[in-house]
Amino acid sequence: CIDCMACVNVCPMGIDIRDGQQLACITCGLCIDACNDVMDRIGRPRDLIGYLALTDEVRERAGEPAKSVWAHVFRLRTVLYTMLWAGVGIGLVVALFLRSPIDVSVTPVRNPTYVTLSDGGIRNAYDLRLRNMHGEDARFSLSVTSDALVGMSLEGVEGLTVTVPANETMQQRIYLTAAPGSAAAGNDRSPVRLWVEELGTTNRIHHDTVFNGKDDGDG
Repeated sequence: CIDCMACVNVCPMGIDIRDGQQLACITCGLCIDACNDVMDRIGRPRDLIGYLALTDEVRERAGEPAKSVWAHVFRLRTVLYTMLWAGVGIGLVVALFLRSPIDVSVTPVRNPTYVTLSDGGIRNAYDLRLRNMHGEDARFSLSVTSDALVGMSLEGVEGLTVTVPANETMQQRIYLTAAPGSAAAGNDRSPVRLWVEELGTTNRIHHDTVFNGKDDGDG
């Protein structure tokens, strides 16, 4: 160093890089260029100022050559981080391709919990949300399974088949009805399973809920 102060004069932060690494340094490199220009003009070696890994500082002070770029890249920690993030990325891609193209949720209507029909049967209402994640319209068939015999009907729909537009979610009110004197009609809560099957494919999904009947304590 010839104390020309070129590095200090060009520094936008006003620091003297010759004092070593400093928090205010923004690593813009202007001091490096200014120093090299001066060294070129007077015919002295360049790179008095340069970028250096902190791990190489001790080696440089001892007169040893700095580690190669590859030696810095291929360290145990960087390899482990790379493997970790690669595993996360692969897991996300696999989950994306293995996800079900349909999604269903069923929410019981609580007001009222059940309705007693004129023939003595018990009916529960549910709000079904069916999401079609295909890029085209799809038709779905709905069904119910239960240890107690329970029938199903859809509000405003003939039969048990619905069509959901591509990449949209359909909300449908459904009704489950238990016949008079059946186990479901007489029990407070009976487990039921609602099935949604995409027609023409093997895609099938279910949602578990309960059927609320009229137990002896309801009067």
